[in-house]
Amino acid sequence: MKTANNQRQRRSDALGEEVEEQLLAYVRVNPRVFTRHVGRELGISHTAVFNVLKKYKMHPYRPDLFQHLRQGDADRRLTFVAWLMTSLDENPLILNTILWTDESKLTNNGIINKQNNWDDQNPHWTFETNNQAVWGINVWCGLIGSKLLGPYFYEGILNGKRYYNFLLNELPIMLDDIPLALRENIIFQHDGAPAHNAHIVRNYLNAQFPNRWLGTYGPIKWPPRSPDITQLDFFLWGHLKTIVYADPPINLQNLKDKITVAYNQLTDEQITAATNKEFMRRAESCFDHGGQQFEQFIR
Repeated sequence: MKTANNQRQRRSDALGEEVEEQLLAYVRVNPRVFTRHVGRELGISHTAVFNVLKKYKMHPYRPDLFQHLRQGDADRRLTFVAWLMTSLDENPLILNTILWTDESKLTNNGIINKQNNWDDQNPHWTFETNNQAVWGINVWCGLIGSKLLGPYFYEGILNGKRYYNFLLNELPIMLDDIPLALRENIIFQHDGAPAHNAHIVRNYLNAQFPNRWLGTYGPIKWPPRSPDITQLDFFLWGHLKTIVYADPPINLQNLKDKITVAYNQLTDEQITAATNKEFMRRAESCFDHGGQQFEQFIR
């Protein structure tokens, strides 16, 4: 290993100080550039470019993708965190009573390609997106304490009527395995998807979970565009995609089967860590950063 490092050092030294300075200056101005492109511009091999970058302790960093926030979103996120902290003071076990829910669409393409960013220290480089991943199979999932609900697959676009029918007919069946004492105190959570905001849905939740549901228009306000503090976004969907896409599905039924298997492989410990420890870490970081994006600082 030492001999290889010495050879690499001699090869980069052979370029000359002037070429190295040009190379470093070029990368400083264009940190997202490919080493092959730098090599073509300077008339040297991309391997030599890589060796110089390593010599000066430059490393390839990848961007964090985070949800675009609109004006006022940060304040709404802080308001939610304030409610959470107050509720925890009153009931330290309240996190075990929140039913976190979400829907997603999955197909055979779940990989996000992030281009390298060359620097000598982590620049916490980020790239804003205005959309969350959406794919071909519609699936609803829920997490409460250390328990999983679902997965529930459905066809077509999720509208208010279809979502209401799900809450009325399917969710109660899933809750049968939850102890009665917990069912009577569940705090239901969902985000601001259009179907969630339908009047028929809100009326049902007001009757079924009086003063105990989180949503855009709920008695407890859920902050919009906040996948970074939603367990299913920062934990569950990523886990499912990692397992499901390790061996690409061959058809839709195979994809459903893979999702179900990956879902059932989760342990109570993994779920509890996401719904409690990791969630609190993120809520605290959200507060520390004034309600703004924070994921690039907690990796």
